[in-house]
Amino acid sequence: MPQPCAHILASRGITKAELEQWLDPKIRDLMPDPSQLADMDIAAARLADAVIAGEPVGIFGDYDVDGASSTAILYRCLQHLGLAVSYHIPHRFTEGYGPNLPALMGLKDKGCQLIVTVDCGVTAHEPVAATVAAGVDVIIIDHHLPGTDLPPAVAVVNPNRLDDDSGLGYMAAAGVVFMLLVALVRELRQRDWFTANSKTEPDLMAAIDLVALATVADVVPLAGLNRAFVRTGLKIMAKRNRAGLRVLADIGRMNGPPDTESLGFILGPRINAAGRFGQSDLGVSLLTTDDPHRALELATMLDQLNIKRQTVERDTTAAAMMQAEHKTDAVICVAGEDWHEGVIGISAGRLKDVMDKPVCVISISTDADGRKIGKGSGRSVAGMRLGAAIIAAKQNGFLLAGGGHDMAAGFSLDMAQYDDFSAFLNQRAETELADQPPYREWHVDADIPLSIANETLLDWLDRIGPFGTGFPKPLFHAAGVRVTSLRRMGKSEEHYGLRLDDGLGQMDAVAFRVAGTPLGAALLDMQDGRKANIIGRISRNRFRGEDRAQMIITDLQFV
Repeated sequence: MPQPCAHILASRGITKAELEQWLDPKIRDLMPDPSQLADMDIAAARLADAVIAGEPVGIFGDYDVDGASSTAILYRCLQHLGLAVSYHIPHRFTEGYGPNLPALMGLKDKGCQLIVTVDCGVTAHEPVAATVAAGVDVIIIDHHLPGTDLPPAVAVVNPNRLDDDSGLGYMAAAGVVFMLLVALVRELRQRDWFTANSKTEPDLMAAIDLVALATVADVVPLAGLNRAFVRTGLKIMAKRNRAGLRVLADIGRMNGPPDTESLGFILGPRINAAGRFGQSDLGVSLLTTDDPHRALELATMLDQLNIKRQTVERDTTAAAMMQAEHKTDAVICVAGEDWHEGVIGISAGRLKDVMDKPVCVISISTDADGRKIGKGSGRSVAGMRLGAAIIAAKQNGFLLAGGGHDMAAGFSLDMAQYDDFSAFLNQRAETELADQPPYREWHVDADIPLSIANETLLDWLDRIGPFGTGFPKPLFHAAGVRVTSLRRMGKSEEHYGLRLDDGLGQMDAVAFRVAGTPLGAALLDMQDGRKANIIGRISRNRFRGEDRAQMIITDLQFV
């Protein structure tokens, strides 16, 4: 193992005794008994009853990648078991997030006496109660934080329940759905259903590609069982057996074996684009079809929606930045008429990265009563618990609704309260960030001589990964580097392609979106031979059949 890779593992707490399992994580070694999750046995038994009785089942999912993957996994398995299955993915803007009574009753009207919510439902008390009162059983499969009280469902399977001791709260909903299906197959096997009906068991491992996709796209920690899900899922995805993902990868020009970056930046955004523009069921349709012609049609639609998303997001971000650059507040709040709600979260993240401050981006529309209503999305920095601040703002009467977690939050407000809301956030931030340094801090994993930045290093980085939330991609430091060539890239020439030389070796590098920034200016200055210490992440660049290491530059310091 190259010394930098050994240093990464050691510094992140991986011991020699743990190394073998870390380099080769297996689901069978890391997956606990599904019964450890609260209500899991109840949920599996109720689903088994439905299978034995041939009972139609409805699925209510979410409009993001985790919701689409969870829906697709459950849908395909129940179909294999012979059930008639219907699903509903809500419209982001007309229905909003989570179960709503009209949609649940729509599933009931299709004959579903059992409805399973996936990646949502744990806070949907009123719609679930009304559905149960209408004579329909509900099973909730979720991973979002619940309150102290749970909806009156037959079973609520959520590793983040306050009374759940499974220790699996880091899982995406798709992982929880997979464990439910393991429990269901075990229940049916114990009831001798497969033998008595001459039925084959579903190949649950074939669904791990979708579990991996959801795990990466939902940005949950790549720890424990999640690492095994992702490592195994990438291998399954590489076989290209799922028609929808195969075509989507080709349209997205995924020119090598799948990895976490291609899931997070090629496949995930295209599936998410459907929900952002109100065509929420396209993702599930793509992930469940076996027809290559239909897969091509759906993948093309998703790709076009993603192109539209990029254009809308770029325009929204530019407009938001024009407002933000004149503000000196601790929390930057910006608002615009009819900014697209589907991209304001992305724009908030872009502004946060540029300004190194918490940012809230708000889209303003007019309701039926003539009130100006803002729908907002916020992204935070370390030290500012934005979700808690948003909840506190709601409790203090500044918001109509709101919630989230430390780094991201969503909310709605009457724009008449905008100034008071902004002042409240700034007061919170000034208190919470009082001791934070007024600069960006980077945590470098290892020094890297450019002479060892080769294919061997890339292969070892693949082995010690996957990288993501909780186990981030390593940040390397290259000392005393010169720039021997620089070219502008991209339609607007906002990216730079470079060749680096530290005197012992050379390496290609890329700096994204740096034109007009201090980092971009510093890189241009290096063309006169100035040396700098450069930090960045190392990735695999596939070009004309050859793999090369390249650095994605993060920052530099002149020496």
